Amino acid sequence: MRQIIVDFGTLHLLGHPVALRIYGYGLMLVLGFVLGIFLAQWRARRAGESPESLTHCGVLSLIGGILGSRIAYVIEQWDAQFAHGSLWEVFNITSGGLIYYGGVILATVMVLGYLRIKRLPIRRYLDILAPSMMVGLAFGRAGCFLNGCCYGGPCSAEAPLAQRFPMFSRPLINFANGAGPFSVSTDAPSPPYAAQYYNPSPRVDPDSRLVNAFVSRLVGEAGGGPRRNMLHPPRDLHGRLENDQLSVMFSPDAKARTMFRSVAGADGMLDASEWRQALAAADGVLRGSEHWDEAISFDRDGNGKLDFAELWDYLQLRRGMLTERFDADQSATLDAAERRRANEYLQADLFALAASEASAPVRPAQLLGLINALLLAGLLTWFYRFRKREGQVFCLMMILYPITRFMLEAIRADNEHNVLRGVLTHNQYTSMVLMAVGVVCWALLRRLDPSAGPTWAQRQQAAVRATHRVK
Repeated sequence: MRQIIVDFGTLHLLGHPVALRIYGYGLMLVLGFVLGIFLAQWRARRAGESPESLTHCGVLSLIGGILGSRIAYVIEQWDAQFAHGSLWEVFNITSGGLIYYGGVILATVMVLGYLRIKRLPIRRYLDILAPSMMVGLAFGRAGCFLNGCCYGGPCSAEAPLAQRFPMFSRPLINFANGAGPFSVSTDAPSPPYAAQYYNPSPRVDPDSRLVNAFVSRLVGEAGGGPRRNMLHPPRDLHGRLENDQLSVMFSPDAKARTMFRSVAGADGMLDASEWRQALAAADGVLRGSEHWDEAISFDRDGNGKLDFAELWDYLQLRRGMLTERFDADQSATLDAAERRRANEYLQADLFALAASEASAPVRPAQLLGLINALLLAGLLTWFYRFRKREGQVFCLMMILYPITRFMLEAIRADNEHNVLRGVLTHNQYTSMVLMAVGVVCWALLRRLDPSAGPTWAQRQQAAVRATHRVK
């Protein structure tokens, strides 16, 4: 899993941060588009058609595919994900969120419109494009694998090709200056890990992975409520800490107040920027293991800053939680040995802990989808030579792919389904409809001429001969 292939860091343009990154998902879409167009142009030359027209069809397919896939996903997930979010989230596809069938439908409509306007033989061009569509799908599934979306359901570790996804994805190449192995833009666990942690099934117990006190440091604890069950994003993590993490929270508040004044702003309060500066110093009121996202829950007046009283409440809550966790003799205080263990707990290298975490095994849904798409691309390319009527290659794709997609949906875990109980995913319903349309179109081809008309080369020759006759 590599959500980000290359992270160049962040460029600040006119005061606004601009991320400079090559995402795995987007890279696979581009590679699939380029290879798909190349193969379509090759088939077009062999068929006597214009490679340039296939390029236009390919561009329209790419635009329609991305727009249609995203529109379908937004419609499906509107209430759950987009209704109360920002408009930017609707257009942000860097983390996935595309439904293939939506892209196929819109891309097909746009290509049909182009072919109709240009008066090109529709059935012939669809046959030429069909194998390339499956090649593009194969690269899309590779993108899903890199991104972690469209994952399979839980399985045993001994299952063939069983996959484990990391807690957080690390860039393949990281030129950013941020601490730790993760990109500063990563703010959530990988989809399979998050799904298993926040919505555990009887077969996946999240506590089985958080097996010791050190790994539990990856979980938000302060402030109570939902935060106690949230996994810290990489921006909250840190490497190994050496200084005493307990000296401030166990000190008199007067001493801590003096240390607070040295890092607070002119208004006598800490904002997020000043908090980061205090953490970087790690020798004042903040020792390095504190988390802004936890502490800000103590902001009683809602101004996005913390005064000393609010910070002290946060630190004392942490003190109480640590005492409860490490007070082995139930004395309500920490002796030297207990305090040493508490310090080791807070000093743990969270980057290393997060890097070692992985999901429970899941079925290889993305890899099977990739293999399926390549097999279909090869089959369609082979059948192209033996078709009896133009249009049959595209119709065969409309019949075969929905069948395989229906079966592949059964091993995925990102949509609720139970075929035996008649609970199907939206993609399974769409598969049945498209397969029926493909069968009907195959039957209708018998009423049409086997050929869709003269090729582009023949039309060019006819135009030249007509010109000579006029002269």
